[in-house]
Amino acid sequence: TVKDSIMKRLALMLLFMPLFVGIASADGLPDRRASAAGAAAPFTWTGFYIGAHAGAAWSDTSVIDTNGGVPAGPFNFSDRSYFGGATAGYNVQRDRLVIGVEADLGYMDKLASGVIPSSNPIYHQDATVKAGLYGDLTARAGIVVAERTLIYAKGGMAFFDGRAAQVTTKPGYKPTDTYTFIGFVYGGGVEYALAGGWSVKLEYLHFDFGKERAMQTGSSITDPPIGFDYQNTFTLSADTVKLGVNYRF
Repeated sequence: TVKDSIMKRLALMLLFMPLFVGIASADGLPDRRASAAGAAAPFTWTGFYIGAHAGAAWSDTSVIDTNGGVPAGPFNFSDRSYFGGATAGYNVQRDRLVIGVEADLGYMDKLASGVIPSSNPIYHQDATVKAGLYGDLTARAGIVVAERTLIYAKGGMAFFDGRAAQVTTKPGYKPTDTYTFIGFVYGGGVEYALAGGWSVKLEYLHFDFGKERAMQTGSSITDPPIGFDYQNTFTLSADTVKLGVNYRF
């Protein structure tokens, strides 16, 4: 483990420290040798890192019924949910500029639910965006404003696997969920490096997950046309704020 590795290094340092001091004294250069041995390498953001994060999301969902059956809309819903997951990335630092790539993978709670009118007022349509996996792959660029403080921006591709559906309470229809949402993400944050390779960050991201189509298929002889697909389109976005912790190798 990381803790065991650190303890082993400390033990080796303690074991060989008397030898180093003895050699320095014998050469008559104790000050220069001690100074060289004790000099710490300058801090750098360069390297691989992994981490974990958690936060809150504020979503906006729009539903449009594209080919009849019920009012067309759009019908708009907003909701709040929570999410969390893992992070991995790589940085390269040149002077005060830090560039790199970063990926997130996690789980996001239900993003939306609402009611849409039906063609018959005694029924209604339930629109939902279920919980699911999400992820992103981004480029990241930042400026070191102090030795251990990094302000950065990032952007790239994103996906959300929480399926959306519009389901009528009227009998005789079979609903079909959307496929995975695929879109883009952008935002930024601030990260502060702690001792021992650890860092903490606060980050804002805007996810635009794009559009996905779902449908309801007529399945009853009392509701012609049998087999006709009534299509609906979901547009999904979310603003997120999260806290994260990373460990640099």
